[in-house]
Amino acid sequence: MSRWISRNLSLMILSLLLAFFFWAAATEAEDPTRIDTYSASIPVEFRGLPETMTTYGADNPKVRVDIRAPESVWQGLSIDDIDAYIDLTDVDTGTQEIPVIVEVHAQPADIQTVNPETVELIVEYVTEKEIPVVIRVQGTPAMGFRSDPVEVAPQTLRVQGPDSLVRQVVKAEVSVSVDGRQNSLRGDFEPKLLDENENSVSEVSVVPKLITVNIPIEQLGFIRDIPVTAGPLDGQPATGYRIANLEFDPPVVKVFGRTGVVQSVNYLQTVPISLEGITQTLTTRVSLQMLEGLSMIQPPGPEVTVTLTVEVIRSGLTLELTPTIKGLTGGLQATVGPDSVVVILSGPLAVMESLDISEVEVSLDLAGLTSGEYVITPSVTVPGEVDVENIIPEAVPVKIEVRTDPDQAFR
Repeated sequence: MSRWISRNLSLMILSLLLAFFFWAAATEAEDPTRIDTYSASIPVEFRGLPETMTTYGADNPKVRVDIRAPESVWQGLSIDDIDAYIDLTDVDTGTQEIPVIVEVHAQPADIQTVNPETVELIVEYVTEKEIPVVIRVQGTPAMGFRSDPVEVAPQTLRVQGPDSLVRQVVKAEVSVSVDGRQNSLRGDFEPKLLDENENSVSEVSVVPKLITVNIPIEQLGFIRDIPVTAGPLDGQPATGYRIANLEFDPPVVKVFGRTGVVQSVNYLQTVPISLEGITQTLTTRVSLQMLEGLSMIQPPGPEVTVTLTVEVIRSGLTLELTPTIKGLTGGLQATVGPDSVVVILSGPLAVMESLDISEVEVSLDLAGLTSGEYVITPSVTVPGEVDVENIIPEAVPVKIEVRTDPDQAFR
């Protein structure tokens, strides 16, 4: 038997190889091998890092992998079947480039390539320290209110992280706005970790994560809006002028003070204003007479802008005048009806009181007209500062005829 086996061993081995070949060929035909890139990126885990160390500089690294596996394995392959990790068990401090290890749990399957093949990160020892809390208050409360000193808890924080970054942190800052507030502010705020140049420091954790800030806002006193009125007016405008209007800007001011004082005031007067000899509108800043215990909120100072509008005193005059005929062609005569018109004038009082009536003329311009009946608008000539307010009637009838009486040019 042993002789037979020894004589036919090579034939038996060849038969086995041929059988395996035909089996493999049949299997490959039914379930071909496929080499392809897995569709999703694989997250890389960090394993074996000592508790006294920490890493940063590689946030959530991922890799793409090429896998060689039968088509049947590919059909059932999921991301949970693939592990990618770096082993940090024996890592040193400093900037490190660690190879990525990828394992496939579905079998049969092999990893062909990993991209990227390594992950670069920084490894440091973990340290911690305490830093002060700084509150930066921005803005100002509403008018008539003030912010009292800030209350904060805790007043220090503990930061933990990579040694080089922890050493950079000098304070934890919280910015809080009280702009326009009329009531106290209290809340929990997340601090910002800053270095000595006011730059933010990341990759460092802080305990506790929130700071409780309380900023009391108090009212300075009783607040009220009070109207402004003029104080004594000294002197008189120049002769022929008068004060037509008096305006304040602002007409109402906001004050505060002790409740009793504020409630006792109904208006605020200006200091005396001089009108002596003025002939034109005057705009000026005037102080207000403030009672003791009363302070101004708005405007900031106890002053207002006063505008005194000055105008000329005017007078009126009514005259009945006979129109003068002008421009009538020779050989014609004109009949005017009515014989006179009423002229109403106005002007500065001083001018009207000294007006010479002979300087006022009413005329009818008949130049270029021939025989016929017309309605003519009178023209009134007056001195420069006098205004014509009205003419009654506004137009008069005129009849032009050929002159029959040599001694009568017109009547």
